[in-house]
Amino acid sequence: MEEEGTCIGFRTYTMLPLDDCLYALQLMMPYLTRSTLHRLYCRYGISRLPDFENFGGGIPELSGRASIGSFYVNTAVIRTSDGKATMFFAFDRVGKFAFARLYDTPDERNALAFLQALSSYVPYTIGSILTDESQLSFRRACRQLGIGHQALPSDQPWRMSPVENSRPDRSAREFHYKSHDHLQEHFFAFFDTYNFDRRLKTLRGVTPYEYVCRCWERQPEIFLRNPLEIRPKLQVVNHS
Repeated sequence: MEEEGTCIGFRTYTMLPLDDCLYALQLMMPYLTRSTLHRLYCRYGISRLPDFENFGGGIPELSGRASIGSFYVNTAVIRTSDGKATMFFAFDRVGKFAFARLYDTPDERNALAFLQALSSYVPYTIGSILTDESQLSFRRACRQLGIGHQALPSDQPWRMSPVENSRPDRSAREFHYKSHDHLQEHFFAFFDTYNFDRRLKTLRGVTPYEYVCRCWERQPEIFLRNPLEIRPKLQVVNHS
């Protein structure tokens, strides 16, 4: 059940095509097959990518091409033997660059802390944040930081509720993650490999980090620093 939730969560957060989801998820599940993953996505109604072109805002354009800097952000509550932890995710809707943070305690201020950490992590300007319409804390945080905010249309089927509702309660000894530290180590190792080593078909065979570096060559005006000089470190995470 944990692996099923991971597969669905990854598709929901990244909105990557099926083949790219398979290639990335095989980092954790090498036995995963394309047909199995496709059946899973069909079962939860996410076998087709959402259509963002039909709602206001869209993805910003620079010089006639889609620009990086528009992030989809969501959260997921994950159980470990230590209790519940909240994982915050952000994926660039164009460049597919990923960022995540783990928070031990629920707090509305975590949204602001997460966006501040995201701003420090990525080397380019964040133009807008897309969240579920219920994520009011992110709307307030975006307003405070001067970042544009968009809400995902309510008629989109891309929500985590079917996944959460399908998970049975489990005793402590059945948890897949032994501790919050175990969860953090597992997920951030995955994201680090995904960002810097996984070549994606949707990016024409380059990694998300390589795509960012190519954008630096084409659109240096949207960058805060040269991404070729410093490779970000995702593993350095502070609990709150």
